[in-house]
Amino acid sequence: MWFLIRSILFLLPAELTHQLSHPFMRIIAPFLTPVSGSAKAKVGLAAGFDKNAEILTLLPKFGFGFAEIGTVTPKPQGGNDKPRLFRDPKRNALFNRMGFNNLGSGIISERVRRAKKLLPPDFLVGVNLGKNKITPDTEAASDYAKVAESFIDCADYFVINVSSPNTPGLRSLQKPEFLIPIVRAVQEKIQKGARSIPLYVKLAPELDESSLQEIVLALEGENIAGLVLTNTQSGIYIYRGKEYSGGYSGSPLTEIALQRLKEARKLTSLPIMSVGGIMTVRDAADRFNAGATQIQIYSGWIYGGPFFIRKLVRSLSK
Repeated sequence: MWFLIRSILFLLPAELTHQLSHPFMRIIAPFLTPVSGSAKAKVGLAAGFDKNAEILTLLPKFGFGFAEIGTVTPKPQGGNDKPRLFRDPKRNALFNRMGFNNLGSGIISERVRRAKKLLPPDFLVGVNLGKNKITPDTEAASDYAKVAESFIDCADYFVINVSSPNTPGLRSLQKPEFLIPIVRAVQEKIQKGARSIPLYVKLAPELDESSLQEIVLALEGENIAGLVLTNTQSGIYIYRGKEYSGGYSGSPLTEIALQRLKEARKLTSLPIMSVGGIMTVRDAADRFNAGATQIQIYSGWIYGGPFFIRKLVRSLSK
């Protein structure tokens, strides 16, 4: 049934379909029974799906044990011009060039505070931290720290995003000399808060093994909680004769994200959230077998349907 519905939905522009999915979820969520299982706490929604914390309270019903909102920037940001989200059904892939579109840390943090009052106590909300496009790289640490400060009383974990291909120059911040000051600026805000908040760093899939090693070794000395591997894979998408640069997610990432996980696991004992190309129960099991402590899903939910996460949690729990 889902594949029939999907074929109809896929006739609409991808970003419009995404917007329409929210009211659909609100309609069916009250009819869903709670999902239990030992794997639930290990399966979360990846950043990018619920950028503005609009559907947080619905996600536990669909099987998620945690969710990562954002990417959030200090100031509201419109993102890139449309079209900026595309499907590639033949490859079970998505291509996005969104550009950190979000309502800004002020509005989104207030939404999270309201949502936390309605969420199950064990459902965790992570915040993916970013910088505004107009902020120079030399001032990036300040932007990341500002976003963290806005969520200091309501986030369950933070993720520093220096790996999206959709903000010019952002990936250059993955170098230790730029990344470490960002980590320290965010850590400083956390330390001023009333509680400890785990801090993760999200890295790109294109990092070669030596670059990954350099970054991981540098981060191990900064008291971070772990890594998120990986972000989308940079590439080109041709639509109506025009080339767009952005990032692929879905099946094209399955092998490369698994490979980065294996490489990172050899380098560190830090917790690793694995994300990218987890489209089946087998893909999820492969990540845990390779050393992931948690996994995050995005494209797999879109292609697998609204009940894919419930199926995934139940299968993994067995």
